[in-house]
Amino acid sequence: MRVDDYKNAQVLAIQELKALDPEQVAEKSGAKWANGQFSLPFMNRLALVTAPDYGLTWADQKDGEEFSLTDGVLVLHYLLGAKGLEPQGEMVAYRQIPGGEFYTHAFRRRAEIPLTQVFGHKPGLFTKAAPLMGGELKSGLGDEAAVFRVLPHLDILLLIHHGDEEFDPDGQVLFDKNIVHYLNIEDVAWLGSALVYRLMGLTKGL
Repeated sequence: MRVDDYKNAQVLAIQELKALDPEQVAEKSGAKWANGQFSLPFMNRLALVTAPDYGLTWADQKDGEEFSLTDGVLVLHYLLGAKGLEPQGEMVAYRQIPGGEFYTHAFRRRAEIPLTQVFGHKPGLFTKAAPLMGGELKSGLGDEAAVFRVLPHLDILLLIHHGDEEFDPDGQVLFDKNIVHYLNIEDVAWLGSALVYRLMGLTKGL
């Protein structure tokens, strides 16, 4: 989406959230509601959403830092779509999510190829970086893997295959199946790529 599309999506989401009971939104989303403010973990940081304007900030926001428009739309859409469903533990590829088959190649270029380029050729780098983003390392899945609780009820599994003489390295981004109850297909793509790029940014110096 273009910047104007994100701005319009943000305005619409805020309008819809204002019509809902914030305590029910908090209960269904896993966020906390107190003193006119939602607080919820997002990408291993604490996001704050303050009524009545539903502006977004980070609890640990640094001087000059802003909550990005795209991240803001993701959080607002998550609150708006929350159904109270916990992660199911069943992970699916982007193409298996309704509507995802039409954007699979774009998502692969946007998320899985960069994941492969950074981690697929350097064994051990992913295992060092993942815990810095709150990732829970998993054994027996690919060569390296971790599950990330990116929002209170949403998990993403990243898999790294280092390849061998027959197969090239490969990276995969898998989503808990319950994500269809929280976000639309464009939001899912942005969420997956946002996690990958944040993780890539943590590799400097490792």
